[in-house]
This record gives sequence, structure tokens and C-alpha cells, in this order.
Amino acid sequence: MKKILSLLMVAGILLVSGCEKVSDLLVPEDTEKETIITQTMEPENTQSPEEDPQTKIPLSQMIQMTNDWELLGDYNYEITKKGKKDRIVLGTSAEAKNGEMMWDDSQYWTVAVISEDGAYNLFSERMQGRVYMEVNEGFLKGVVTPVITVYIFSGNDREIRNYIFDGEYFIESQEYTTKNFSTGGINNRYSTLPEYKPM
Repeated sequence: MKKILSLLMVAGILLVSGCEKVSDLLVPEDTEKETIITQTMEPENTQSPEEDPQTKIPLSQMIQMTNDWELLGDYNYEITKKGKKDRIVLGTSAEAKNGEMMWDDSQYWTVAVISEDGAYNLFSERMQGRVYMEVNEGFLKGVVTPVITVYIFSGNDREIRNYIFDGEYFIESQEYTTKNFSTGGINNRYSTLPEYKPM
């Protein structure tokens, strides 16, 4: 499992409208809901001599969440195929009760792109903290390019990752991390990050 990660960003862009249960479209009906699905292909790291290491995230037939998870973000947008919208989701294993999120010492988090062919599990980790996502359109080399940005806040680190689809894989790039100056950990004293509120 990857090391616990996190990041720092402006709170205004991180507002979340609410939570709902993950629909049955995310996993087959006969999947056990108590088990986190782990049958996925591992991302592969690539590095050319002049470039930073990149992580390629392949298509998987499974998504790393179950129907009992709380869905904190859900957006339809065309990324992997022209003319077809994908479903971009952010989910957590934490429960919602009486209109409030019930956070454990740590919980599973997943950010995934669900296409008609399967799922791309962009971020799947168990951690203490919060995860947020955005779907943006960037202009790369003069071409409008969808970019999924994931903000990771944990007790030790802050991190920002971007994901861009190259036609076969999602390419992950780390845009910001506090790992270089937080080797002793970060004690978060105050934050204006919004709390998730279930619907």
C-alpha cells in the first residue's frame, strides 16, 4: 500500500455538494459489499532519461469501492472516448449517519473514471484525512485536454496530483507535495477546508 499522502489547496475550489450511496453501476450485484475490491492491475511506473517518472494507470474490470461506500463526488464528462461520457467518482468507506459523516481513524478513498469498458482507479488508498477532486479543461499544446486533479490531505503530507488520458492510460503527475519538508510530519492546527455533508 502506498504511503499516506495529502496536500494543500485553496478551500473555495473544494466545495462539495453532498454525499449519496454509490449506485449498483459501480460493482456487479453479486459482489460482497463488505469487502474492498482489490482485483485490479497495478499502475506501472515509467521513466525516460530526460523526464520525471510517470505512473500509467491501466483500465481495470473492477472498481476499488463497494456499494456501501459514500459517494462524495459524481460527474459525467467525456474523457476516454469521443461522443461517450465517462463517470468520474470520489468515494469513501466512511459512513454517514444522522446527516453527518462518521470518520474513523482512517478510511479507504477512491477516485475512479468509469467508462463503458471498465474503470480506471486513479487513486485508491486507506488513509487518515480527506480527498477532494476536480475535473478541469486545460489547454495543452493548444488543444483542450481534460485534466482530473486530486487533492490529498493527510496527517503527514499534502499533495496535488493531475491525471491526463493519453488514449490508453491515465498518466499521473505529482504537481505538489510537502514530503520534502515534512519528514517529521505535519501537525495540522487549522484549516478552512469544508466538511463533507451527506444529503
